Amino acid sequence: MLDAGAAKCFAAFQADSLAGFAWVAFGNITGEMNHDGKPETGLPIQLVDEAAFVFQVLVLPAYRGRRLYAAILSQMADQLQDNGMHTLVLTTEGSNQNALKAVQRMQFRKVGQASFFRIGPLSRATYPTLPNDIGFTIGRYVGDDTAAHSS
Repeated sequence: MLDAGAAKCFAAFQADSLAGFAWVAFGNITGEMNHDGKPETGLPIQLVDEAAFVFQVLVLPAYRGRRLYAAILSQMADQLQDNGMHTLVLTTEGSNQNALKAVQRMQFRKVGQASFFRIGPLSRATYPTLPNDIGFTIGRYVGDDTAAHSS
């Protein structure tokens, strides 16, 4: 999925115990890396050189409610900025209210909302019109076959 050196993991520990972690990747992000557990919801992202994609974030239950997510991302942003990265990009499942509140508290800029919905053979995908200055573009959902049917 990723070339060597195309991702880094940032972790937080309490004594010798892992409390949480977040991965960050660079370059072109495949839909396999950005989905909500269902492969068809994979959404590819193409990053500019100065941007990084945050994915696979987890704070273990015993450490939740302590703003650890923000602490991990703050440390990540500081280290990445020292290496020329100026933009962090992340996607959040629309029903994950805790994550949505956390990224809002961290003052991430919401630039759009994409959605994919399927019932049996019927599906619907929506994509935002993104500003030009955000440091990334998005592709189509892996499961969105509407492009194959339009002409």
